[in-house]
Amino acid sequence: MQQKANHFSVLLIFSILILLGGCQEGRVSQFLWPELDDPYSATTRDWTRSSSLYTGIETDAIVHATFKSREWQKAYIEKRAEVYSLTQKEKEELQATMADALDRETEIFLSLFSPKPEQARIRFNDRLWSIFIQDQDKKIYPLEIRPVRQPLAKLQTFYPYVRQWQQNYILKFPLPTPDSLVLIMTGPLGTVELDW
Repeated sequence: MQQKANHFSVLLIFSILILLGGCQEGRVSQFLWPELDDPYSATTRDWTRSSSLYTGIETDAIVHATFKSREWQKAYIEKRAEVYSLTQKEKEELQATMADALDRETEIFLSLFSPKPEQARIRFNDRLWSIFIQDQDKKIYPLEIRPVRQPLAKLQTFYPYVRQWQQNYILKFPLPTPDSLVLIMTGPLGTVELDW
């Protein structure tokens, strides 16, 4: 039995070496981490902020948020057209819809993890979390807090940091999309401040 296991291990290592030997360095990284060369993933990383809250060494919450800026939306349109094979007309309609929204509202995709599920829920008049955009001396509260219920594969395509145990939300605020903003999420567990 031990001999078979050793034989299998040697065969596996040999196969990997052949595979890697036949690949150029760039192709190996592209094979193992395809999102590194993806322009959409790079843009999403640029427009995503993350933070965590702890009590001692225990995690209370981990927050990731993507600000759907003008630059991000351009990259999103290209990625969606690629993923869903959109026609030119469908792509133009999506661009028009999103451009119209930019003039009326600011949208943020927020992903929240907590080992205690009740701490990962966000809703209006929430007793645990208050979420707002800080605009100089005033707070702008969301018009909409919508839980995102989409297949995990779809979410991970557009938000690569999403995992199955996170709660995901779309937050819409009543102001035209700015070039920069500060999102604050605060409550009894602490305060998260995300700057773009």
